[in-house]
Amino acid sequence: MNAKFSHPFRLALLATAATLSAALLTGCNEPFSQTPEEDTTMLWPAADSTGYWGFINEKGEMVIPAKYDRTYGFSGGVAQVYIDVDGEPLRSTGYQASTLGPLHAFINKKGEVVYTLPEGQGFNDHYFYYGCCRFGDMHKTGMMDNHFSTILAPMDNSVFAPFGPMTKDGLATSILGYFNKKGDVVIPRLIKGVDGYIYEYCKDFCDGIAVIGYYRDNYNIYGAINTKGELVIDTIYPYLQPVGNDRLLYKLKDSDWTYAGLMDTQGNIITEPIIYLGGENFFGDGGLMPVRNREGMYGYIDKNGTMQFPYQYAEALPFYEGYAWVRKATPMVINSTEVEVNAYHLINMQGESVLTLDIWEDPTGLLQFGVHNGLCLVRNYKEQVQYRYTFKYVNLKGEVIYSWVEDSSSRHGNAPERREQEEPDRDEMMLRMFEGTKYYPLAEQCVRSRRAHAERE
Repeated sequence: MNAKFSHPFRLALLATAATLSAALLTGCNEPFSQTPEEDTTMLWPAADSTGYWGFINEKGEMVIPAKYDRTYGFSGGVAQVYIDVDGEPLRSTGYQASTLGPLHAFINKKGEVVYTLPEGQGFNDHYFYYGCCRFGDMHKTGMMDNHFSTILAPMDNSVFAPFGPMTKDGLATSILGYFNKKGDVVIPRLIKGVDGYIYEYCKDFCDGIAVIGYYRDNYNIYGAINTKGELVIDTIYPYLQPVGNDRLLYKLKDSDWTYAGLMDTQGNIITEPIIYLGGENFFGDGGLMPVRNREGMYGYIDKNGTMQFPYQYAEALPFYEGYAWVRKATPMVINSTEVEVNAYHLINMQGESVLTLDIWEDPTGLLQFGVHNGLCLVRNYKEQVQYRYTFKYVNLKGEVIYSWVEDSSSRHGNAPERREQEEPDRDEMMLRMFEGTKYYPLAEQCVRSRRAHAERE
């Protein structure tokens, strides 16, 4: 794992209906090694005055028309969208022929559909990680490669899933252990640990190691294995978390629970537990990680635990593409009075502010941790009314490349009024079935689409 945010939990979703997606074109010879953050397609998801989504280029031109109810970011040349069974763009207030919901498809940079999943199936990830993407339905989950070939046939979730996305080390986590890109379990989960214990917990690989653990003496205890399944860090730590840059955060059993130390991937201690946990503890570009003190102020340390930027920020996020968002005291004039407010700044690797947001603005979108291919997505909530926000893409000079106003109220339950159907309780039954699960938003969308179709008829 490199210094960039290649681990899945670093991603920040759009504050709207759009999130990220990534894959390669079928038959493309380009090696698929990037994650969504590392994409260089130079197309960004954006909406227009109709509230539907397409893609803009670096000039702010809508090069793929805004005709989709949902879109996901590009990676490797394709992006995921939802379409109708007729192959037409899906709109939640328009015609929807499918009774099972929208079809999940990938489009290329020309807006052409290059792959579509069968009806009733969806992508669990919405993007590819290191050439692999999870897919399936409400009962089964499988994995395909970046050429849309199945490498792991969908298996019963109650037996095999849930399992994690593919990592840079070429291994994905499952209830059975770790499987490779061929779909073979190469490191079984039931590995004998010290004292004869069985590892109950298996976490994703990062920097060539994966944290494993088990429950003992009324608390969890963790260690780490390498890609061969060999124990490389003894299972003696009540807390162990990879943070990138060949480093992990650890805690000792008898130490102050609010502090952690740094160790390397061989288990060598770098610092004593002196890092106060909180915020986005993860190494970004340049080997810097945001940390905070007990007073709630943030600074940055390097991989040796040495403070590089002192505690001076009200909030600090990891660096990406050489920039990071921080929030710090900034003099501003409000109602003819100069006051200090904690505004967002984009800083470079020297700690210099290159962009300052208004008090009513915050970073959002593709990469909340910095910029994506030279642009930042910013949300203004000063005049928000019923889920109505102003969004804009800005460059590092602060120039607005593209902006729009989004009214997302239609995505918060304002479905068309239902008319009588032969099965009057069908929608309610489906919503009850998925209540409290990750499939509930899709079930809601199916209900809205079916009701809109009934209204159209």
